[in-house]
Amino acid sequence: MNAASRLDRVMPKLSFDERLDGMLAAYHADRRAAPALLRTMADSDSARWNRVADILDALHGGLGYYIDMVESFVTQLELRLALVEQSAQLGRWFKHRQAEMEQAVTLQSERVVWELGQRWREVRLAELAVAHFSEALGGRTLLHPAMTATLHDCRERLLASRERLETADLGVDCACELSEPPEADLERMLELLRAPRALP
Repeated sequence: MNAASRLDRVMPKLSFDERLDGMLAAYHADRRAAPALLRTMADSDSARWNRVADILDALHGGLGYYIDMVESFVTQLELRLALVEQSAQLGRWFKHRQAEMEQAVTLQSERVVWELGQRWREVRLAELAVAHFSEALGGRTLLHPAMTATLHDCRERLLASRERLETADLGVDCACELSEPPEADLERMLELLRAPRALP
């Protein structure tokens, strides 16, 4: 008996949860799942699978694009922070422009502090959305490993930027509170992720 024949004998006996775990394992490994996982699924499980497919599509598509966007914003924040540090240094070097440079540093610092808080809330929105859908499917790991790594990297880079900002010798108070996003923002994100997407 070849491997395909053995699969055809085993697949009909698999539970829905076992099929889901098989699909997720293939997705996380960037390989195509065995077609028999769906082909031999009981008709009574079709509605459940459609719900799972919608969740995975929301995470891989909608949330995946969102995470990529947040990563680009985090990079912009890091560049602005470097500019603030450079401006502060230039102000110490060129005494005749010190007052002007100090004013620029203050304005730039305020913007960086605001952006840091905003970027943090965006990262937390993504993390909370992932947790929400994971809980809906029994606590499974749903997000693709590459997206998980990108999201974690964004979190760590923001924490590093806050420490860098608060300890830098800028001559201004740059304390930054990293707060949770409003509940309404999370509800709106979940609503958008659940919404069907169609080509224009």
